[in-house]
Amino acid sequence: MTDRPAEPDPRPAAPQSPAPGYGQQPTSGYPQHLWPEHAQQPVAAMPSGVHRPTGSAVPSVLALLLGMASLVAPFLPFSNLIDRFPVRQYLAFPFALPALALAIAGLAANRRGKPAAAIGMLLAFLALGVGAIMVYNYDFRS
Repeated sequence: MTDRPAEPDPRPAAPQSPAPGYGQQPTSGYPQHLWPEHAQQPVAAMPSGVHRPTGSAVPSVLALLLGMASLVAPFLPFSNLIDRFPVRQYLAFPFALPALALAIAGLAANRRGKPAAAIGMLLAFLALGVGAIMVYNYDFRS
């Protein structure tokens, strides 16, 4: 036995190529769990204190639409038949009260569309104020 160092291999080294499809999206038929970790799609981590809204935005959108309708309805022009019955000053209330209830429901729960619910609530409060002023001016001034 001699203490000679091992001689290098005289054959040329084969080029090392990455696995087929390396760094690309997995194709169908190739299991995702077999891809190396650095080739898989990164997953955005949610902060632990942040919860995604899971509910529907339907009550919030309805509150917004009813809030807009409650501001517009008292000022719509009506025909002479409807104007014979003095109901114009009361038209804000049937729209504003459900809008207010839906806005509270949209803001209280873990739902999407909270800005729409807040705007719907603001419009409902404005409509209630406009309706109260119209009722006061009609009932107590005439």
